[in-house]
Amino acid sequence: MSDKRVDSLKRISAKTLRPVQTVTPEPAVPILQPQLSSHNIKSTKVFQKSKTLSKIEVPTESWQLMPSQEVQSFPDVDNQDLEVLKTKRGHVLSELVDTERVYVAELGSILKGYKDEMDLPSMQSLVPASLSGKADVLFGNLEELLVFHGEVFLKDLENCISNSELVALCFTQRRETFHRLYSYYCQNIPNSERLREIIGEKNIFFQTCQLNLGHKLPLAAYLLKPVQRITKYQLLLKDLLHNSENQKCSKEIQEALDCMLIVLKCVNDSMHQIAITGFWGDLNEQGELLMQGSFSVWTDSKKDRLRELRLKPMQRHIFLYQKAILFCKKASKEGHNKATYHFKSYLKMSQIGLTESVKGDMRKFEIWLQGRQEVHIIQAITVDQKSAWVREIKRVLLNQLAELKGAKIRQYSLSGAPRRIHRPLRQTSSWDSQKRNPNNFSLMSEDLNLRNPQQTVSENGEEDEPGAWSSDYSNSEDEDTESGSRCNSEEFELAEVK
Repeated sequence: MSDKRVDSLKRISAKTLRPVQTVTPEPAVPILQPQLSSHNIKSTKVFQKSKTLSKIEVPTESWQLMPSQEVQSFPDVDNQDLEVLKTKRGHVLSELVDTERVYVAELGSILKGYKDEMDLPSMQSLVPASLSGKADVLFGNLEELLVFHGEVFLKDLENCISNSELVALCFTQRRETFHRLYSYYCQNIPNSERLREIIGEKNIFFQTCQLNLGHKLPLAAYLLKPVQRITKYQLLLKDLLHNSENQKCSKEIQEALDCMLIVLKCVNDSMHQIAITGFWGDLNEQGELLMQGSFSVWTDSKKDRLRELRLKPMQRHIFLYQKAILFCKKASKEGHNKATYHFKSYLKMSQIGLTESVKGDMRKFEIWLQGRQEVHIIQAITVDQKSAWVREIKRVLLNQLAELKGAKIRQYSLSGAPRRIHRPLRQTSSWDSQKRNPNNFSLMSEDLNLRNPQQTVSENGEEDEPGAWSSDYSNSEDEDTESGSRCNSEEFELAEVK
């Protein structure tokens, strides 16, 4: 038994020589394994067969494709996409130039076929008496639009039609001209419409001119061409932006698009401005019209004893100018679709304070006069609308503050008086407001020359403590009790230099 056991163990321990198998050579390309990532294997693995063989290094990072390798891996797809974008871009640019030429031709035909005909002796018998001498009312500044588009803007486009970035610059560099020309034209549209209503669209003069021109549509349709054109630009720029291929080009086109959208907004605002009635002053003296919109308004005045009426809001259409805010009541005339705005109240921007948020409703903000003698609580339709208005009002007030400080510095320099140090805006908050909300603060100016004459200054010339409400037209102690619940957010005010 023991001998058999020994023999079996000898057979097991004996090494069997195996034949060497042939191996087919294959290319030395590492097999990509997507399940492995480079951040899991940071180091370079080294395999060593024996001391007599050289080291074989396998850089695991090479398993990941570099950005340049990705582009080279799909050359056909990328080139095809670029060609598609280039083709679409070319179509948009061609449409822009072609439609611009058509627009210029249409403006020329209107002026030649209608306005010039009014001066011909052979047409004098057909021209109605109510139209005589009123060509500027009927056509507005259409001739000025023709000169700009035909001699300036169209040539700009034709000279740079092959470059999207240069086309975008054509819009950004001509923004002010677009705004000025089209605001004037659109503001004159109601005057032109009233004149045509008096004359009548079927007047023999209008019909004769239309027949000679071969126009299928009456004059009213062609006088809307400028309005249609100014709205068409932003659509073409959006298509051009969508088909841009690089970031630099996209940036230029986006700036051009923003410019034209601003022009559209300004033109639209100017159309609302001409509907204001009953204002005792000159709207042109109020500066640029910045914003307009409808709001719910509560007015609280210390002079008003009918406090119960303040519980019900008033619907007001507010116009924000560079120098003033106008409150109007919107009304529609019978038989007319267009609204009119009856003037109700007026506030100078140099005399108001601003509370950005009112407790209880994120859509509300406040505009108030010095010492909160008069407070207007304004509720927007949406939070975005409220934020936009607060942001714009703050910008205007800050700009006015900078201008007033600059004027004071120049005044002292010219008079030879010693210049007072002008310090920047600081944050102040009342002790009571800090207890309610430590994040609340008020923007005030530390310049004593911009203070209310009632502003208190200590005997040694130093200012009041920065933690008090006594600086820069803020509320007195007895006023804090009444308005403390509303003044719980950021406030800003600018005093008018007398």
